[in-house]
Amino acid sequence: MLPEIEAIVVKIEAGQSLSELKEILQNVAESCGYSAFSFVDAPRFGDAHPTVINTIKKGFDSDYRSEGLIAVDPMIPVMRRKNTPFTWGSVKLPARLVGRMPGAHRTMTVATDHGYREGLVIPVHYVDRLGRPYSSVVTFFWTDNVRSFARASDATRAFLHLIVLYWCQRAAEMIDQQRKRDGRVRRIEPQDTPTLTDREREVLAWAAAGKTVQDTADILSISNDTAETHIRSAIKKLNANNKTHAVARAIFLGLIDN
Repeated sequence: MLPEIEAIVVKIEAGQSLSELKEILQNVAESCGYSAFSFVDAPRFGDAHPTVINTIKKGFDSDYRSEGLIAVDPMIPVMRRKNTPFTWGSVKLPARLVGRMPGAHRTMTVATDHGYREGLVIPVHYVDRLGRPYSSVVTFFWTDNVRSFARASDATRAFLHLIVLYWCQRAAEMIDQQRKRDGRVRRIEPQDTPTLTDREREVLAWAAAGKTVQDTADILSISNDTAETHIRSAIKKLNANNKTHAVARAIFLGLIDN
């Protein structure tokens, strides 16, 4: 039996720290049969990094970060376009050709290697108090039999969606407060929004798909130097440190899919 929604919402609204919210959502996840959750506060324009709160295995978290899988995670572009929960199994992965494993397949393989067989992804989109678009996502991780996942996700999807809406709102308030205390908040004006050309988006999209500069140049029928120029320009506009960082920023900002 699912816990009472009202009681959980009261706990969320009374929460005074992110660690307290983390414990609340983990308890909710376990009550619905999930082993862990991951919350990602997608960065807004001008923010360098997302805020991540999770209870996943440290090995998976480490592999996901060290391999830069956020740039090729197939769930990210889907969550950008959807307002309702969806499962990993509902997302069609790109065709797997002979040779290098596509980033989307690599992401799911790493998850499976750490025991996560399925997941329920809940996107959250709204406009903050300054009128800026805001997105975050909560993923619930399933380690039990995949067949039992279908029944569990159908039974708990609406319940978890409602809880996550309250939880993300409270978490966003705390994150904003923390950023203010750390001096990491600056007012973002419309002109600060990065604008990429069609070609800059194309080269980043192919980079997100695991293509090299040479591959991208061949696909777009341009020279290597021209491809490099577009990549450098995109990196500068996105205030990124390198190509991988630029890809991650572009995906989170909704400028490209992967």
